[in-house]
Amino acid sequence: MGSRVLILVFAIAALIAAGCGGRGRPSTDAVRQDESLSGEAAAAFGGLPEVDLSESQALRTFLIDPAQSKAAYIVDEEFFAEATSKYGLEVGKYKVAGETQDVVGVMQLDPSGATIGPNRFAVYLPTLQTDQKLRDGWIRENALESEKFPLAILVAREIVNAPEGYTDGAWASFQLEGELTLRGVTLASVWEVNARLQDGTIEGNLESRMRMTDLGFEPPNFANTLTVQDEFTVRIEFVANEE
Repeated sequence: MGSRVLILVFAIAALIAAGCGGRGRPSTDAVRQDESLSGEAAAAFGGLPEVDLSESQALRTFLIDPAQSKAAYIVDEEFFAEATSKYGLEVGKYKVAGETQDVVGVMQLDPSGATIGPNRFAVYLPTLQTDQKLRDGWIRENALESEKFPLAILVAREIVNAPEGYTDGAWASFQLEGELTLRGVTLASVWEVNARLQDGTIEGNLESRMRMTDLGFEPPNFANTLTVQDEFTVRIEFVANEE
């Protein structure tokens, strides 16, 4: 397998989308039947139009396994005195992660290295959870507005800084360029990827740094209580299996 094709396989399979099923044209039925997904997420994923995958027998299809995958945002917060008196939180700086396993994805590739097929990926945002329900409610209602914009969708376009060679089972690091749609805004994004392919399974993680203001909302800033930095991290940990 060509090294650049293999690397793009890693990156594409790391993200998120609709449906799975028979070879070449996944269906939303398999997404609905995946018991690892919440019922609300399965319904949202099932409402997406199907990915227009190729019927070519030369292409292999990989699907995200939600049971072994998760998506998260990571933010830097600083708590002040009133955070202690109001919410029992200790004063100081912290990294906070909100996570969900409501992640699906599909991609195709040509093992000969000639072609990369279509891809599309999605995360269901309302099930993102941190260690504080109050924070989760604020994120859903005010920041991500996830009841109105429940899905984050990414389409991979290009890889950069790919290594020249690859050995099956070895870890590879590179960057992925794509378009992320979140909160009704579509942004160009670059992802740092670390992944490997072994025995028909791709596993790894990828991260991208973004700004809340680029997505159309201001970072939380509550006087004498807490502040949140504008820049934050989106992280995906994934396993994708060949169909």
